[in-house]
Amino acid sequence: MTNGDTNLSHDLKRDKRLARRELAASLMSNTKWRVLFKTLQAPELAIRQIKVKFTDGPEVKCMELPWLSAPYAFVDSMSFGPFPLVSLEWIEVPAEAVFPVGDGATAKRHVQNLFAVRAALEATGKRFVFGEAPDGLRIVGHAP
Repeated sequence: MTNGDTNLSHDLKRDKRLARRELAASLMSNTKWRVLFKTLQAPELAIRQIKVKFTDGPEVKCMELPWLSAPYAFVDSMSFGPFPLVSLEWIEVPAEAVFPVGDGATAKRHVQNLFAVRAALEATGKRFVFGEAPDGLRIVGHAP
């Protein structure tokens, strides 16, 4: 086992303990998360950004869709590197992806079709739990 594999294994164990201790119920399995991310990667949905709430902190983070090339219990991202799927409290597909640019220029924006996203997720046959979100479609991984 390489040092990178050891770190991932440690992250997975830590995040599983945290989820069991801090959250009432897990609503997603690794398989359901992978189906969700594979569905969101469909070119016709044109998803450019998601918001993520991890179990280990209060902040919401923006990122591109993660890659599924990491070991099964993980996904990989440009923003945060590989992370365990169990660490996702929820993800949200915003109705409008906003990409700040430097030097006071106007941010770039991309509209994301939430009706098409929800229909695509429902077409998978998986029972996703959708939560309240003021400006997007939230998929819940852990109930508080």
